[in-house]
Amino acid sequence: MSAAFSGMLFLLSLSYSLSVSAMIEMGDEQLSKVTGQALLQMNKVIGDDLDNGTQGVTFYTAGLDALLDLNLNIEKLQLGCGGVNGVGCDLDIDNFSLGCITNSSGNCITLSPAPGTNQKVGAVNEGPQAGMEDFSIERPFFQFAIKNDDTKTLREVVGIRLGGENVSGPLSFGSLNSFSGYLNGEADVFLRGETDVAATCTSPDTCPNAGGRTRYSDASAFLGLNDGNVLNLGIYRIFYRNLTIDYGGQSRENIAAEVFGNRVTQVPIEGLALADLVDDVVDDVSINRICALTIFGSCSFIIGDGLANALLPLLKGGVGDYIKGQLANGLNITPGELNDYVLPYNLKNIHQLDVATELFGLSFQKESIRYPGYKRAMAAGWSMYAPDAFNLVIDDKVSNFVQGIAGSSNARDGNIVGLPAPYRNCWGSARFC
Repeated sequence: MSAAFSGMLFLLSLSYSLSVSAMIEMGDEQLSKVTGQALLQMNKVIGDDLDNGTQGVTFYTAGLDALLDLNLNIEKLQLGCGGVNGVGCDLDIDNFSLGCITNSSGNCITLSPAPGTNQKVGAVNEGPQAGMEDFSIERPFFQFAIKNDDTKTLREVVGIRLGGENVSGPLSFGSLNSFSGYLNGEADVFLRGETDVAATCTSPDTCPNAGGRTRYSDASAFLGLNDGNVLNLGIYRIFYRNLTIDYGGQSRENIAAEVFGNRVTQVPIEGLALADLVDDVVDDVSINRICALTIFGSCSFIIGDGLANALLPLLKGGVGDYIKGQLANGLNITPGELNDYVLPYNLKNIHQLDVATELFGLSFQKESIRYPGYKRAMAAGWSMYAPDAFNLVIDDKVSNFVQGIAGSSNARDGNIVGLPAPYRNCWGSARFC
């Protein structure tokens, strides 16, 4: 066979192969029998100042039909530093983590409280490490906020948001130094009842004034109130230092706590109604031990239970007013302002967030923009949106609660109570990974 003839056969066979594998046009009937889904997903929402976001802005979404599982650690996360908002950073977070190390039950392990802090032990403290839980973003997307979308010459991108159709998983901070965006949760206050509690103080730890030292140094706890005359009946007088009391617990639950804005450092907690809380505690007061100071100057008249509790209507008013006065003094307000007092709480005390929402997102914008579904507009610069992400629990004995407010500046300074330390997200003994 000649070389020319062989070459012709090769070309014919190649041509035949190409014609067989070429794409063939499909009719509507054939297409109707085929199903499939694109990897890329697109969407368009026109803002209406309601659920669809800022009016006058069109939101274009470009996403992936995928699941993004993240487990990462960033030693120092700083976004929006300088720029339009001046010195400082819109988001400034030390030891930022997505995901956690879990125990054998699949629960996130909390690190041991750092020395010198008010951090608390978590629900699952340091222990055997069995697995990992990811921070998951289902169908991740970029959302572009376009202003003047209908005018080609004026059209501009005024915001970009990174989010997902569903975002869930553990997120933790070593220290949340500065926050921009929206963060909300709930605050619960549980004040536990006590028995045989001294109204004033004991020596030396809780009693800077020796004159107010309680007579009952063996009491179960000490409220730490300043001493004063509760009742004066002429022949004998009753002072706070000469009685102990019993009372039940009280609670305030599901108090809304939210923070929004640019470069904020505290979350305001409204609705505690501290004066009403004191009244509820005092209404349940009963006398445990009491003695009266006689005209001879000694506290030798021991009042029986019957007489002591008969005096309760007089004692309750005095004790309640006195506690309110001490709380107000510790907060630098008047007793009349207790019910409306907004308790500040430092964001640095929040170390764990458990995210489960379709609205979680990280964004940056040229001007104030409310993205579709958002409750609040995000200010110019970088922002994080994390709804229903934390629970602030104040769970303590009444004596510790009162003493913590009346005896120190912790409450008014934003540190009324610590929260659990960050989640562990480093395997083994690594300090930060």
